[in-house]
Amino acid sequence: MLLTIAASETSPELPPDIYPEPNPSPEPIPPPPDPTPTPSPSPNPLPNPEPLPSPLPNPDPTSPDPNPLPPEIDPGVPSRL
Repeated sequence: MLLTIAASETSPELPPDIYPEPNPSPEPIPPPPDPTPTPSPSPNPLPNPEPLPSPLPNPDPTSPDPNPLPPEIDPGVPSRL
């Protein structure tokens, strides 16, 4: 394989095979197909899972308050200034 180095040295332009000019195509390039196949609907779907417990359970009205407010902050007691 012979290379014409002398022609590329005297030419002010770069060889087109090394740096091709962008060729705007009139048609948009379609996106590549998705490699993961679309899951088909299962004939036997899984039953609904049980609901997760709430992060803050409802407080038991009979249990004492775990964080009682001091009397000076409790809104039920008038503040004494």
